[in-house]
Amino acid sequence: MSENRTARKGEEGAAWVSVPCWHNCGGGCLVKALVRDGEVLRMKTDDVHPDTWERPQVRSCPMGHAMQHQVFGADRLKHPMKRKHYTPEDPHRELRGVDEWERITWDEALDYFACALKKAKAEHGNESIAYMNMANLEGYLGGVLSAFGGYFDTCGTQSTGTFGLANAQFGWAELGGSANDRMDLENSEYIVLMGHNAAWCAFGNPGVYLKHAKERGSKFVFVGPEYAQTAGFTNALWIPVRPGGDTALLLGCAYVMITRDAAQGAGSYLDHDFLDRCTVGFDADHMPADAQTAESFTDYVLGVSDGIPKTPAWASELCGTPVELIERFAEILSCKHNVSIHSNGAPARCKGAENYPQMLMTVAAMGGHYGKPGNSCSNDQYYGAMNSGMLVYSPMGGTPAQFTNAGNPVTKSASMDVFWDAVVDGEYWDAGNNLMAIMGDGPAAPHAIRREKANIRVLVSDVNNYLASQANTSRGIEAFRKVDFVWASAYYMKLDAQYADVVVPITTRWENLQANLYPAFKDKENSYAYRAPIPRQGESRSDYEIAAALSERLGLDYAQINPATDAQRWMDQMAQTVVLGYANGNPMPVAEVTQEDFARYGVEGMPHPGLMPLERYIDDGVFRLPRAADDPFVSIPFKAFRDDPEANPLKTTASGKLEIYCQAKSDWYDMVNGYADGGEGVADYVRVSPLPKWIDAPLNYKDAFADWESKTPGAYPVQMTHIHYLRRAHTDCDNIPNLREALVNPVFINKQDAAARGIKTGDTVRVFNENGAFLRPASVTRTVMPGVIVVPHGASARIDRATGTDLSGADNMLTSSNRTTTPFLNGWNSNLVQYEKYDGPIELMPDCQAEPLVPLAETAEENERA
Repeated sequence: MSENRTARKGEEGAAWVSVPCWHNCGGGCLVKALVRDGEVLRMKTDDVHPDTWERPQVRSCPMGHAMQHQVFGADRLKHPMKRKHYTPEDPHRELRGVDEWERITWDEALDYFACALKKAKAEHGNESIAYMNMANLEGYLGGVLSAFGGYFDTCGTQSTGTFGLANAQFGWAELGGSANDRMDLENSEYIVLMGHNAAWCAFGNPGVYLKHAKERGSKFVFVGPEYAQTAGFTNALWIPVRPGGDTALLLGCAYVMITRDAAQGAGSYLDHDFLDRCTVGFDADHMPADAQTAESFTDYVLGVSDGIPKTPAWASELCGTPVELIERFAEILSCKHNVSIHSNGAPARCKGAENYPQMLMTVAAMGGHYGKPGNSCSNDQYYGAMNSGMLVYSPMGGTPAQFTNAGNPVTKSASMDVFWDAVVDGEYWDAGNNLMAIMGDGPAAPHAIRREKANIRVLVSDVNNYLASQANTSRGIEAFRKVDFVWASAYYMKLDAQYADVVVPITTRWENLQANLYPAFKDKENSYAYRAPIPRQGESRSDYEIAAALSERLGLDYAQINPATDAQRWMDQMAQTVVLGYANGNPMPVAEVTQEDFARYGVEGMPHPGLMPLERYIDDGVFRLPRAADDPFVSIPFKAFRDDPEANPLKTTASGKLEIYCQAKSDWYDMVNGYADGGEGVADYVRVSPLPKWIDAPLNYKDAFADWESKTPGAYPVQMTHIHYLRRAHTDCDNIPNLREALVNPVFINKQDAAARGIKTGDTVRVFNENGAFLRPASVTRTVMPGVIVVPHGASARIDRATGTDLSGADNMLTSSNRTTTPFLNGWNSNLVQYEKYDGPIELMPDCQAEPLVPLAETAEENERA
């Protein structure tokens, strides 16, 4: 702990401690707490070194400063408990979510859990146990359930949308992004942000990088259905596009680039040299050897093959972008300019967006925006935004089961799009597990789709919050009320816990030394260290202790499942953090660790040199590598490939080049969507071309009309999309009153649309579709396209029992869970709704005035004992 050199009156004896910020927000920032005798007096952020361009501080957002209210909040869970009317013999499923709670002992809680698992296994097999996790992430129970005989798994692309599917096949293998180094941003004449609201949803330094480039003369373009905060502070040109319309927009740009290059002279819009040497499929002279049709991209765009030229007018009808802006955007994307294109996952989180990543790659290739200063194209959302790649490497931490299901004997896995169907209906479409293919591990990789039976009797929730974070919350509640037993580990009453049978309190990472997943996903120049400075709250236990106690009851040895203690993995994460290529291309540890350091914390390891002593690293809380424009760490991805594609072929494509026509991509989609070997497809799953073609998809713009040709509006004529919101990280932090007061969580609606409905800012609106309804205050603005409503993501439903209406603005009350276009694709941004001014009997109070969820009213005596 570092000495408090800025002590205020009453803070004598306190010390600043670097504490973990464990949220999946996409940032990665430094948080420090002033602690005395286990009490947090106040918070601060990075002041370890001066704030400079070469070494910017990593300052925390409002969530980081509010973490003390999570740890010490009135709604912090402190005791194990069960629903009052739950018994194993008669669980009273219908009372989940409405029942009272009663305090029980840890032994009782764990006995209920173990007995439910044993009963499910004996009567229905291990596939009746569903672990609501994703690649185990930070979960400890996955390893236990695997050793117990396995569990029904779940998967999906979640944040990355179609970027998490068949991109390696055409040349985009890196989920973490392959944009140029931040030191190169200022060399871009234009920086294009495809739905990339970095200043708002990648908290931390990405906004600093964009501000620097702006000051150095870069111009900005923001593409999306709303003029987002990042667009505002960079003074970006707004290219409005409807949710799901990005592929059509880019096809319209491609038409302009091709036709103007032909009219104004070869090389005026297209980089023919790059297309010729580094791509296949652009025209008839460059088709790949494995092509099964003769149709080239140029043929498709010009309408030679289907009779429909993809003109700006054609595109505009689908995407809503004015023709003149499509033409302007095409000119910007041309080879005339140095352009850096950054996409986040939002445009890819749409049904029918299967071809968006390949289309984005294609337009960038047409302009030659790869492998040279000032030019790049990448999905670099959240972690590492505007600064792709790996430089300071930190291990992920966690357990041996993390990011793998290799030890799980059960091979059944449901995409989260159809998981509720599997529980409620007992049937679902199974195409394997896309996550394990990404990680290159596990028995359940994608396979040909097939109809599978399910008989899920137990739901297990630990580090996730499926009811709030997955699509169609109402259907999820139905699923929770279908099974025999629901377990939840939680530190506050997350929505999963509200509908569980047994809930146990877990420690936060401020209460026990534990490796943290998300410091491994951060800006590439940073790494973090931290302590656990406060005592455990109430009867809370760590995830490790819960897993060990459950293992004992199941006849398993948790030390065999997970040999390393939490403290050991905490130390390993810091001791194994290295700067890659630091000296003579070799990695250099950040922390110098001695044998005395290992002994001090009761862990093991090999002493080694480093850039700073371990205790200083932990006290500082952050290591930030100083940078310079000419340092050896500047990265220009695809440079070697661009310079000599024959000598440096891409490793993941059949041709070794960027594939504008990609047969392997199409074959992959045929396999999982049911079109392989002459199949006719299943459900709403689409046929995906080797070319990046436009795909009509359910719940996108065309579906908003009862009749497309006459443009007759349907019952739900408004497209609903989502934004990450500074008040919470997905569903985390939404229970904190001061954040609720500071950020009121409205819905953002177009001024013209609001006027037609008689709505003004501050009015309560009812947003609804066939999945559910919620009430929210309106924020009327010109920064949202007509026909679109923007809803902050992540609120946990607070359902009025009399009407079934949600009062929190939970976006997933309205999202569709099973009308997706490819297995694994979580198409969050394809939704159709209607909204109206609400004048009903419910008075919508400000969120900050809502009573905290405190299931057990503790007596003074119980508080003293805790």
